[in-house]
Amino acid sequence: MSSTPELPRESSNYRPGEPLRSWSSGEPIAPVDAELIILASKSLSSLRKLIREDQLLDEDLIAFGRLNSNCVLRWYEPIVSLVGEPQIEPEVIVLLKASVPGLDI
Repeated sequence: MSSTPELPRESSNYRPGEPLRSWSSGEPIAPVDAELIILASKSLSSLRKLIREDQLLDEDLIAFGRLNSNCVLRWYEPIVSLVGEPQIEPEVIVLLKASVPGLDI
């Protein structure tokens, strides 16, 4: 006589047709989200190297993968484009330098 709870049919994060949020859209929470996502993905030093145009290692690429995965999980566009050479849009670099301690180089 146990009743099984009904399972949800879709994730609460399922947003059909809705694009990922842009970092440069001016959302007031974006700077805070960026800092938290970077800290959670442990990608601060790799981002610093990319912004400074230093030589990247394989572990940096792995860090960018973690970073981008965390971005999408929170419904943001990935920060680092990994198509070809890793790169960040200039507007996003400005946001990151202004809001993430350690990237204000």
